[in-house]
Amino acid sequence: MAGVMLAVAGMAQGDPLGKVTWREGLQEDLGIIRQTLEQAHPDPYRYRTRTEVDQLFDGLSYSLDGSMTAEEFIRMVLPALQVVGDAGTSLAPPAALQRAYDNSVPMIPIHVSVIADRLYLDEEPKGFRSLPTGCEILAINGRPAERIVERLRNSQVREGNDTTLLDRRIERNFPEMYRRFVEAGDRFEVDYRMGDGNPQRKEVFAMTKEEMRRTYRPKGIELQPWRLEEFPGTRSAWLTLGTFEQAELERWRVNPERFLGNVADALRRSEATTLVIDVRGAQGSDMAMAARVFSLIAKKPFRMVGSMSIRSGRVPDSYRYAKPEPEFFAAVGGLYAAEVNGRRELLAEDARLKYQDPLPKAFTGKVYVVCDGGTTGAAAAFVMAAKRTGRARTVGEETGSNASSFCGGRTLEVTLPNSGCILTVPLTRFVPEGVPAGPVDRGEMPSYQVPRLPQDLIYGKDTVREALMLLIAEMQ
Repeated sequence: MAGVMLAVAGMAQGDPLGKVTWREGLQEDLGIIRQTLEQAHPDPYRYRTRTEVDQLFDGLSYSLDGSMTAEEFIRMVLPALQVVGDAGTSLAPPAALQRAYDNSVPMIPIHVSVIADRLYLDEEPKGFRSLPTGCEILAINGRPAERIVERLRNSQVREGNDTTLLDRRIERNFPEMYRRFVEAGDRFEVDYRMGDGNPQRKEVFAMTKEEMRRTYRPKGIELQPWRLEEFPGTRSAWLTLGTFEQAELERWRVNPERFLGNVADALRRSEATTLVIDVRGAQGSDMAMAARVFSLIAKKPFRMVGSMSIRSGRVPDSYRYAKPEPEFFAAVGGLYAAEVNGRRELLAEDARLKYQDPLPKAFTGKVYVVCDGGTTGAAAAFVMAAKRTGRARTVGEETGSNASSFCGGRTLEVTLPNSGCILTVPLTRFVPEGVPAGPVDRGEMPSYQVPRLPQDLIYGKDTVREALMLLIAEMQ
């Protein structure tokens, strides 16, 4: 009997889905997570006291018994990360398991949109269409859609009480999230309905992500993440900035300074009076990118953040398991004030807290900024600056980063030695310049809330864009 058990355990160890870690290893990994949050996270006790967080970790450690797979361990640890309330802190599957998800694990092959707490089919990433685009998904294998949305939201770490980022993440990776947090399966009965209200049912067969990539035919053509569209008839222009990440722009060979200078020249030549800047879904870790973009529309000196802080600046004990970040830890000594109440503030004379000047040829006309729950980090800081300075009216939905303060910048990526799960912890807390108008535990609220509509999916429309362009035309 013992030989059979050992053989089964050996087979599981070779399978990233079934690989287990025993109690002693799980306790060590849990201790590393706890220690890393205490020593490196810049704001771990924002929503709960240290005593409450410690009690939660103690309870989790006491409950450990037997063995767990990586996914079971992630689900167990999730409540501890959720009380920290920082969407940038995560515990991801081991590298081998993530490779399996990315290539060989069968999943439900649909992309969805979450609109007003309901689930709609965006498209099917495969070579044929079995479900009508834009239909409302009522249930999958008998599970009501509202419960699926709730479960997928609860499987993530939210930013305060904001759910918009959670929904945009569901949209970005629904097949994998459904596989990890709802169910594994080879076939799925999907109950849905179109506008006539009559429910229907179709069976959808699972596919791997590799199979989806081979058969998927995307809508239209792939566009550059930064692009400008001019509308001379209305003396307006639409500037799309799909990312604030320097590495992504380099991949597309976009030089931010040169691009923004060319935009300023183009707007001047066309005598544009209105500019829309679309940052929906844009993410970024460097506040300098936000400042570069804002300099295009600024009318007076500005700064993006009022303060920045870190935990202690000391190298955490878990660093031996981490992806090295020598530049961050080597530089903190002379940049931050002495530690007070578990936090070190960036010195006031640091260039990142200095006011910056607009571009010499900055645009001076009317500005609208379009954002959504996927707008985070540096892109969210840009939205906040645009709204709080009165330079632009913001349109869409609240940003995914907290309006009062959020954590980001460089991250510490720790591979836990036993389970192999990957803990990611941001190292810097940013307090955006200005005062948020909405709740302190939500994202920056837009000047005008314009939700997406299910009809957009059916007809390939963009309600926010159409409404805004109509408004601009009427104001000419």
